[in-house]
Amino acid sequence: MAKRLLPIGIDDMAFYAPKLYLDIRSLAQKRDLPAEKLEQGLGLYKMALPDVHEDAATMAAETIAELIERNHLDPRRIGRIYLGTESALDMAKPTATYAVGMVEERLAARYGPGCLRHCDVLDMTFACIGATDALHNTLDWVSTSPDNIAIVVASDIAKYELGSTGEYTQGAGAVAMLVRWQPRLLTVRRLFGVAMEHVHDFYKPRRERYSDTPVFDGQYSNLCYQNRMTEALNDFRRRALEAGLFRPDQYRALSERWARMIFHLPYAFHAKRMFVEHFVRERKAKGIWPQDAGRYGFAEPVAEQFADGKSFEKAYAGFLKSVSESPLYQRFVQEKLEKAQRASSETGNLYTASIFLALMSTLECDLNDGARLGGKRLGFVAYGSGSKAKVFEAVVQPQWAEVVRQFRVFDKLSRRQPLSCEQYEALHRGTQTEPLFAEPGRWGLERVGTEGVTLGARYYGVSAG
Repeated sequence: MAKRLLPIGIDDMAFYAPKLYLDIRSLAQKRDLPAEKLEQGLGLYKMALPDVHEDAATMAAETIAELIERNHLDPRRIGRIYLGTESALDMAKPTATYAVGMVEERLAARYGPGCLRHCDVLDMTFACIGATDALHNTLDWVSTSPDNIAIVVASDIAKYELGSTGEYTQGAGAVAMLVRWQPRLLTVRRLFGVAMEHVHDFYKPRRERYSDTPVFDGQYSNLCYQNRMTEALNDFRRRALEAGLFRPDQYRALSERWARMIFHLPYAFHAKRMFVEHFVRERKAKGIWPQDAGRYGFAEPVAEQFADGKSFEKAYAGFLKSVSESPLYQRFVQEKLEKAQRASSETGNLYTASIFLALMSTLECDLNDGARLGGKRLGFVAYGSGSKAKVFEAVVQPQWAEVVRQFRVFDKLSRRQPLSCEQYEALHRGTQTEPLFAEPGRWGLERVGTEGVTLGARYYGVSAG
């Protein structure tokens, strides 16, 4: 018998995007790259960029404050604020403490000083999956009492070396989630499929000279994503069957259980590229692949027919490409994946926040399309390099539309300021020392301590514009 789904989950969400962006065509021209490769091949159109005075703490603070103010929360009732990030500002002091300190200062006039004094605050780091880990952990805590209220935040800056193959996927932003009992948006089942392996696909080693850019192997990282995703999907299925969520003869294709699928998106088109092989496996498990192959002319290569592994891999890649371009797979993408891509195309990679922006993008697009999502299940595939994947599911609540109307994701993205390539490179190198656009009322870094017991300490304030 299936375990009862506790009424806990995500009640509301808030998104913050830096107010600067670089048009991907400008970068393509500067780097002598075909813009079509980035736009049509990867789904990249704009790159969200933090200004001089913005960092993971200011972006997190903006989203936390938006959730508290919009939902009229008494901060003294919030039991925890957990931040997932790989853009930490200190090797010991959590970035979340900076963010919570800013929010606490703003709320002091209404609730008194120290209004978040008894809130548990923590950073969680596992590359791009850190905020999913924070949500997973927080759901367990919230489930222990109907009075528990928490906020989970994802805030990150994806930065790569100038001219590198990762440069055009850069992005920045934050998403915060209000987690509580009787949520209006999503109930989240506390059943996670997990897969982990110690690898070096992407990491940020300590170096003799400070660097905030990663060491990475793009092709290997894609393979790790693919493998961990498959293993975590299999683990979710195993756990779901053990929990009695469905019978063994049901949902041989997990994707059929889910009305939409929400992935971590290092770039907008990543999910639809990564899922092709698993899509084929699901069709085989259902016993309908022979009909698919006959109807669409798919010819899957057999390894034994090739003289070497490299030749087979090339042929197999061609086979997957033919599947991905077929009307069969394109219908699947349009139904399950495409709406999640739209915001990612406008921001680039947000690391830990990427999967949750994909969720907000999907829900806002579905709202605009008049979709009836209440009662439908969503499937989530999270990934973090190093490497780990988690698969879980949520059920859309009847009140979802009234919550999503307040997201304003695409409205916020439409209000940004464009940068030239020269301005972008100055920001990247750190030679731009004054903010390019200080929006009034927003938090920003004012100074960093330079000596004694204040060496490296960060001090923030609100811009007067």
